[in-house]
Amino acid sequence: MYPLYKLFKFIFCTLLLINSILCFEPTGRRLHNSVIIEDRLLIFNGNTNATEYTSELFYLDLSKPFDNNNLTWILIPEGILPVYTWRSTAVLSLDNSTIYLIGGYMTNKDTYDYDYSNLVYTYNYSTSTWSIPKLGGDEVPPIQDTKGVIDNSGLIYIFGGYNATDLINNSGSLFNTMNILDTVPNTWTTLSISKNVPFRCSHYTANILPNGIIVYIGGIEKVDNVVGFSLVNMNEIKLFNTNTYEWSQMNATGDEIDPRWYFSSVLTPDGYIIIFGGSTYEIIASVSPKLAILDTNKDPFEWSTQSKSELNSPPSIYGHAANLYNDYMIITFGFVIDTNSYASQVYLYNIKSKKWVTTFIPPDKKTTTTTTPSTTGAFNPIKTPTKKSSKSLAIGLGIGIGAAFLISCIFITIFIVRKRNSVIIQIPGSHRLSS
Repeated sequence: MYPLYKLFKFIFCTLLLINSILCFEPTGRRLHNSVIIEDRLLIFNGNTNATEYTSELFYLDLSKPFDNNNLTWILIPEGILPVYTWRSTAVLSLDNSTIYLIGGYMTNKDTYDYDYSNLVYTYNYSTSTWSIPKLGGDEVPPIQDTKGVIDNSGLIYIFGGYNATDLINNSGSLFNTMNILDTVPNTWTTLSISKNVPFRCSHYTANILPNGIIVYIGGIEKVDNVVGFSLVNMNEIKLFNTNTYEWSQMNATGDEIDPRWYFSSVLTPDGYIIIFGGSTYEIIASVSPKLAILDTNKDPFEWSTQSKSELNSPPSIYGHAANLYNDYMIITFGFVIDTNSYASQVYLYNIKSKKWVTTFIPPDKKTTTTTTPSTTGAFNPIKTPTKKSSKSLAIGLGIGIGAAFLISCIFITIFIVRKRNSVIIQIPGSHRLSS
């Protein structure tokens, strides 16, 4: 009977593995990364409390409707990150094939020691594998709390950032350099700019406009060597021209917006930057308003708030992530300031109705339009066929395979048992015949 025990054990473990993938329950987290590839919202890394971190890669299927309190996350077992990392930035390549994970606090998964031997890791979406690219060019120090953007030439821009030189006390320096990673030859270039260079800064948000201008909002900065870190005035917008490699500043007008860090932003196709969440600096506290919109079509840019944006709105959170998918700004995880706990649900803001909603409804069309930054002054939509790798398809496939496998094993087991009984009956008869 021992072979039967091993057989049933194998069946049980196989079904358990299928269930763990299709019914994955992620731990609440903050300071993580998220990108959208085709109809998948991929979530990875972050920390789950002050001393524990995570390396899972999982996704939410955006091809099917869902309720923000009733989510089905799907784990990608082969996509586990090679290191623990948080406070990093993730940039998606132009062809949606590769995720560039840059900087952050990196911890060796075996020794739990800080490991900055590699500044960049890449994830190949088609093969679900992480790798370490060989990078040339200028040397870039370990940096945290940056936000990278990519232009139409495949250049990733990384401005400033924080460098924790004292990892025990989490103290270090801010930068105001502009580093560029060329994703074609995989080389770093640190620009040498002397005119209108901003103060050293980190924890900002960054969005690249169709004309190639990068808009940097908020965060913390260090004005001089005497004064410590302070929050950036939200009206003082930093602008970097990727065509001329020149800095400038714009003083935005409109409604008053509290300064903040650890907040998020998305750029809509019609030129509005929507920011959400964040906290104050020295003492973690809520900011007002939680949601604000910057109109980059006006000169100067103009801030506005939405009076109806509080209905069904999320609590005050920071360290979350935000992504734009068609008409929805999708907020994932983060830390809830009022309850001192981790957010576990998804929050949805409809950019057309300008309301928080609780139900996600995907577009009823065969193709999905993804907006890609352009340096020519207009958006270049990329038509991507809708992928049928949905949650229901995955679950149905998994259950079907599991059921078929289980039925097959049952039949095999019955056959073995019957065969064994048949042999036991025939042996005495064979002996009698031979005698």
